[in-house]
Amino acid sequence: MIFSIKQVFPDRNDLWAGIALLAGTVPRTVRGRLGEASLPINVQRSTLERSNVRTLERPPRSGMTMIELVAALALFIIVLGSLLTILNSATSLWSSSRSQQREQAAAQSLIDLLTDDLQNAVTDSGVPTNNTPTAAKPTFVLDSRTNAPADDVLIMLQFARHAIPHAQGTSPSGIPVSLDAVFYTFAGNALFRHVIPLSYPTFAQAEPLGDLLDEQRAKVENGTLHDQILKALSDPAIKPSADWSYSVLATRIDVLGMLAAIPEAFVRKTLFHKTADARQTAAGLSLPPEYDYLETDVLPDRLDVALRLHSEEDWNTLQRLDGQSTDEADRKRQLLGLKFSKRITFPAQGGSRLP
Repeated sequence: MIFSIKQVFPDRNDLWAGIALLAGTVPRTVRGRLGEASLPINVQRSTLERSNVRTLERPPRSGMTMIELVAALALFIIVLGSLLTILNSATSLWSSSRSQQREQAAAQSLIDLLTDDLQNAVTDSGVPTNNTPTAAKPTFVLDSRTNAPADDVLIMLQFARHAIPHAQGTSPSGIPVSLDAVFYTFAGNALFRHVIPLSYPTFAQAEPLGDLLDEQRAKVENGTLHDQILKALSDPAIKPSADWSYSVLATRIDVLGMLAAIPEAFVRKTLFHKTADARQTAAGLSLPPEYDYLETDVLPDRLDVALRLHSEEDWNTLQRLDGQSTDEADRKRQLLGLKFSKRITFPAQGGSRLP
């Protein structure tokens, strides 16, 4: 019996489903009664096979072991520590540079003020005409003794200058002589400046300039007064017992020296000196001796000033090194602070500056 394809597969979909069964596969696009019966089985089988292959081929989940984590953390700490060290060094250098600039400005201001005072200084360079010439005191006194007791008030400079406007203080009762007594004092590792107007009680009782200076010296030679001035820097409520102009020029000074050069013939008194005899420079020419303590009635030829200022940090370090005599401690001391020096010359060496 012969059957036609149309009789066996009356529907076109049944035809394609039969072909698919003979081929062993069922296309995903085939829909029909035979396809619907065989499609889920083939799809599930192929899906499971592909899933198993992907599961076997998939690499293990990425992550870090404990050893890798510790190594990474250690490397991070090393890098961070290096950066902090560099930052700390840069900050220290910046702070040191800023401190040096501040101390440099303070030292320059101090020297400028001292130079102005000395450029306007006056002396009694003539022979006293009063009846008691031996009673006249020196008009210029320099005391730069480094071995003076630390608790004492050292009057490093004492002289008279042309009167200047005063921020505080008034002229003593009497007739002003248009001159001020100027005292540079050193106490508590600080340098002070005192300016006191000079006056005569009456013209009938005129006194030599040296005596007028000596009368004012006792006012500033007072340790309690200097302690009050230092405390007033941090506590404005403290009022020092002084009715004249005063100021603190610099604090935290551990080295301060002054040397005056003057011919020996003009020296009234000297306790210490750097050069005892004049130094020959050429035939018939010589340099005058230099003194670190001097009493005279004339102004010296020049004044050399040297000092070392410290920032607060350097000063604390210096205090910790106090008492240590090792080479390392000496090396550290030399590196601390700002060293500053200046030579001040006078406009008319030894001449009178009286107005």
